[in-house]
Amino acid sequence: MPQPIRFAKQGRTSKLYYTQLSRQPLYILVFLLPLVLLYEFALYSKGSSIQIKAHDHLVRFFEAFDIPPTQGLWLGGIAILTILFLWHIFEGNRWSIKLRVIFFMALESIAFAIPLLLFGAVLGSFTVATVSSPIANLTIFDKIAVSIGAGLYEELVFRMLLISLVHTVVCNVFKRSNITGLTIGVVISALLFALYHDLPNAGSLSAVTLFFYSVAGVFLGILYISRGFGIAAATHAAYDVVATSLLATLAT
Repeated sequence: MPQPIRFAKQGRTSKLYYTQLSRQPLYILVFLLPLVLLYEFALYSKGSSIQIKAHDHLVRFFEAFDIPPTQGLWLGGIAILTILFLWHIFEGNRWSIKLRVIFFMALESIAFAIPLLLFGAVLGSFTVATVSSPIANLTIFDKIAVSIGAGLYEELVFRMLLISLVHTVVCNVFKRSNITGLTIGVVISALLFALYHDLPNAGSLSAVTLFFYSVAGVFLGILYISRGFGIAAATHAAYDVVATSLLATLAT
């Protein structure tokens, strides 16, 4: 039977144990549930006006199965929660939750967002996410909601789904090693992540900004592999909240 976490007494052992728990799907589900609910509430209130592209693609996917767009708005959040719930059932982990783990997951996500914020500040890439974007015209609440949605659904598409797909193809079809599959998955997802931000007007972003998105994609990919979907999504959301809200406010 797993023993309680003793952060202060066990040093490295407690850190490894926290690391394992924070990657379990039930902890990720509980950790991300407030973010999913906030974004879905904002979508319900404002509709597609604050819908991000990754979420829009999921809605269009659902439309292929004759699901109306108004109902499809909710299905992105349901998809994330369902994936995590079924993953938990499949792994057969315990149903109990240690709230300290959720708290430290939040702190860890904020800590990992700091290098991205510093890197973006050095390159000046915040201007893309703020002043020269339609997001700059939204209210603070809507900016936060869009930032959270980007963290959730862009990580779902580009990290959880895309890296897993590439890894499966490289390892199972081309019979390469696990590390090769993960490396190629991270690189491809990072490049597509950068190009995704250049759409629908291809060529609208500068080379420096595309470089930032590529490096950010690699960083988030490594974070996803090493720390799991929950930390990667929350880190992405934390970065976007600062970039689209606080810095946009300072710029006006």
